[in-house]
Amino acid sequence: MSTRVEAVTLKLRQMIVARELAPGSRVPERDLAEAFGVSRTPVRVALGILEAEGLVAGEANRGFVVSEFSIEDVLSAFDVRGALEGLAARTAVERGIGRDALDRLSECVAEGERLVASGLCGPDDMRRWSLANGTFHDTIIAAAGLGTLEKVYAFMTRMPLVAPVAILFTNDRQDDAQARMVEAHGDHVHILAALERGEGARAEYLMREHAYRSREQLGRLLRSGRSPVADAPPADDAVSPSKRRRSKKSLHVE
Repeated sequence: MSTRVEAVTLKLRQMIVARELAPGSRVPERDLAEAFGVSRTPVRVALGILEAEGLVAGEANRGFVVSEFSIEDVLSAFDVRGALEGLAARTAVERGIGRDALDRLSECVAEGERLVASGLCGPDDMRRWSLANGTFHDTIIAAAGLGTLEKVYAFMTRMPLVAPVAILFTNDRQDDAQARMVEAHGDHVHILAALERGEGARAEYLMREHAYRSREQLGRLLRSGRSPVADAPPADDAVSPSKRRRSKKSLHVE
């Protein structure tokens, strides 16, 4: 992803969460492109990313529309997500989780280990974490082999900020963001170990706790009255990649 798209994505995410773009309103792509000093292409790419996070929805003949949600909607969806993921983990064990699924989960944990060891929490690092985290959760859901559960889970994770791939950038210290990534990675390690040992009840408990911690963290942030998203750099920001990687502060939702 280009620096320009990253900048536009961060700024749009901030505007939506801070209600600068009203829920239910059409996203004015042309006006935003002019305001950001970019073409409409980066804006459209950014909106595609935000659609995957549930913050906007594409509608025929309207373009993108800002999703409507409340803090309580988001947090209650986390409760349901945790219950579904816990059920999936236990069911996967009871039905005999396959080697392919365990190998995929191991690859996600290995990627998390590399990111934690790097000590960085820049946009590229968090994007890699987002992909690995999303794959980890999706693999467990799929391993349960319950079609209805997958459909309900897909519906719930379309809620804003609820999907495992959703990431918020905050003004918190980088050490705090890194500590949260270490904690989340540790959860994944323990969940994988429980699945490999065939401990269905423990895997269910760990998945629920994993979601609960994310819920509480996000709830504190959204209720704090401050914007949960840091200002994006200008689209033509000339900061070097190494400095940019170390300067972004991130909060990820696991």
